[in-house]
Order: sequence, then C-alpha cells, then structure tokens
Amino acid sequence: MSKGRWLKKYTKIEYLTDILKDKELHLGHPSSWDDKNDSEVIQLYATGRRDDFDIRATCLTQASDRFHFWHIFGERENGVCLWFEKDAFIKDIEEDPSLIASPIQYPNKRDLPQTKPDEVPFTKREQYADEKEFRILRVSSPDGIAHDKFRFSASSLRRIYFNPWLSRERLDSHKRFLKRHLRGDLSDVMLKQNRSLKHQKWINKLSASSCD
Repeated sequence: MSKGRWLKKYTKIEYLTDILKDKELHLGHPSSWDDKNDSEVIQLYATGRRDDFDIRATCLTQASDRFHFWHIFGERENGVCLWFEKDAFIKDIEEDPSLIASPIQYPNKRDLPQTKPDEVPFTKREQYADEKEFRILRVSSPDGIAHDKFRFSASSLRRIYFNPWLSRERLDSHKRFLKRHLRGDLSDVMLKQNRSLKHQKWINKLSASSCD
C-alpha cells in the first residue's frame, strides 16, 4: 500500500445527497468506462472466474489534487470530491467479503508477462500513472448486499471539497443544504472549496517577491 492518509472520490454534486443519506458509493459496470484497455481487461478477468457474477467497480485516487481531475472526474462546476481517511475506509472494504480492492499498478509493456492473475484487474497502462488510482471491485453477490452499492462508515468520510468554479453564493447555498445531512455521526465532516483557480496565499507570496 502506498503512503498517504487519504483516498479521494470525485463525483457529481447531484449525487451527494444520496451518498450522505445512505453512506454508500455507487459501483458501476466497467463496460461504460472510456478506457477500453481497462474495461475489457476487467471483463476478461471476470469471465475467467468460476462464479457467474457481473463485476462492478468504483475508483478513487491517492494522488495530490490535480486540476485535470476536476475536468475529467468531477465535470468542472458539477463536481465534488469526497476525502476518506484511508485506514478507516480500507476497514470498511475488508468487512464486505464480496469486495476486493488494491492500488493500481502501472507496469511498462516488458513487465506485463510477470503480471499475476489476481493483479490483472488492478493493472493499467503506464500513461495513467499520475492518477494513482485505488480500485474497488465487487466480485460476488452475498445475501443482503445490493450489487451496485458499497457502504462506508461515517468515521471514514472526513472532508468534502466543492469544485473551484462555484461562486460564493452557490457555495454557501450548497453548504446550507448539505448541513441537513451532516448530522449525528457525520457532523464532523468538513466542507471546503478547492482553490485551484485562485489560491490567495500563493498569489500573495509571488506578489511580495515581485516587489523585492
């Protein structure tokens, strides 16, 4: 497991209410992914398993904030990023026997023949290495667990970051609305806005340097 305290999930603001209400993340079908190298390999892995289950997945990142993550995964002004405390989140995964999870590996072509069967669904082309992806797969269907949902504990969700395109008025409106759902065991979740587009401390420091 790589170092770092956080696992981050970029998603849409419109999904946030249900995520918080149910404390669940959606597990999608890999066939819908844009990267067909990735989705087809996972489906090949699925067909090689003995049990007949349609594998579902969700992806998080261990990487530091990147501007293009908001464009691709958060869809700009529609986006939000959930920050999970990694150790607590991994415990949530381990309590569900239908799941397997791992950081993604990004080998070069000459190392692919050494890939083990259980590493196949956690392997991507090295061009994607900056994503530092962490992937969760549901590979079986235990009784009482919905096929397309993964339940996390309140203790694992620590922060919610809104995208940097939101105006102050819209940001305040979203915060007021969400506080209705951040009660009880979610009351300590912090609400913040990403500052990629305007980080005042960074501007101030360069302004001071330009005056020297």
